[in-house]
This record gives sequence, structure tokens and C-alpha cells, in this order.
Amino acid sequence: MLKIISLLGLFAFCCQSWAAKFEMKDLGQRNLVLVNSEALVERTVAVSHFVTGWMELSPENVETLAGEFELDVRTLETGLELKNMQIRDQLLSSSEFPVAKISFNTPVSGQKPKLTDGKPFTSKIDANLQIKNVTKTIPIQIKLVYFKENEESRQRLTGNLLKFSAQVEIELSSFGIVIPSKYSAVIAKTVQVSADLVGTDRLPNNALSLPEGIKKK
Repeated sequence: MLKIISLLGLFAFCCQSWAAKFEMKDLGQRNLVLVNSEALVERTVAVSHFVTGWMELSPENVETLAGEFELDVRTLETGLELKNMQIRDQLLSSSEFPVAKISFNTPVSGQKPKLTDGKPFTSKIDANLQIKNVTKTIPIQIKLVYFKENEESRQRLTGNLLKFSAQVEIELSSFGIVIPSKYSAVIAKTVQVSADLVGTDRLPNNALSLPEGIKKK
């Protein structure tokens, strides 16, 4: 009897600690990254929906946050073709470095939280950001919201969902990006980047919402 109780306890512990992988890939292109440049005389906002990735954690006992995301910088869109060319080609050299990456695998300090259905969890973590083949460790502010599958969550994707939001400030010179003097008043040396993605622990079988990776040009 004692052996059975011990096995049940071990099973319960394993279930609590079992990490789920949430795939954040969406053929509907509803995930997004927004880049905000507040320069001296001009504000520029660039948006891309060509961002994909994954996160792995245990919703019952968040001990470690692991994840990796990729953005196709060739798809950043400002609404102005001249500005697109400045950002994509002249600053980011997107033909040579088409993808920016961010990854993290970090323990959660202090009390290990449990993700409550529909309730936000916020944390500040260190992540590795790669732009133009230069990698730096930077702090990012993240917010996670876990949704157990229900009628409302299925409006987005099937399975249990994880909504990932992040904010980070990036000093462009740290990644070898130099603003030419002729653009110094219209493109900021430091930009604010925000991201919003939703992932599922069970890939849908509906072709209309089947997750896909970055579309190659």
C-alpha cells in the first residue's frame, strides 16, 4: 500500500513538472512584432507578422522559461517604400541577414508560480538577441497568459494556448547598426520593440489555421 502511495505521489509530481511545448506558428499571420523609432523629427513604426517560434514550460510549476523566436526582417513594413528600403536594406542588410533571432532558457527566481487560466504572469528575464549575426544578452520584459482549451480559445487555435508578449529596448549600435548622418534626425539610435504571439500545445488539423514557419521569399 505504501508503495502504491509513493508511486502516486511520484506520478503527481511528474505531472506538475511536465513541461509543455507551445508552438507559436500561425498560417493566419496573426502573431506580430512592432518596431518603434522615436527620432528627433520623425516617428517610424514598422510591423511584421512573419514571426514564429516556440516556448516550453510547465504551467503547473513554472521553474524555467525556455523559448526561441525568429523574425523575417525582410517583411518589416512601414507603409512607405522609401522607409522600408532604409530600414530593411540600408540598416538591417536584410538580403544578407534575413532573420533576427531571440532565445532564452532561464530559471524563474523566487517562488515558482503556477499559471492560472486567463491570468497574466509577468517577469523580467535575460535573452540572447541576434541581429546581423551579432548576438547580445539583453533584459526583456515578458507577460504570459495561459488559456485552457475552451470555446473562446478555439476562436484562435485548438489546444491549450499560451499568449506571449514582450517588450525590449534595443540600442542599434550594439549590433553594428550605424545610422548614416543623413538619417540621424529621422531614425532613432535606440528603438523599442514589442511582440505578441499565441502558441498551442496541440497543433490544429484545420488547414485554415495550420501553423507554418516563416515564408521564404
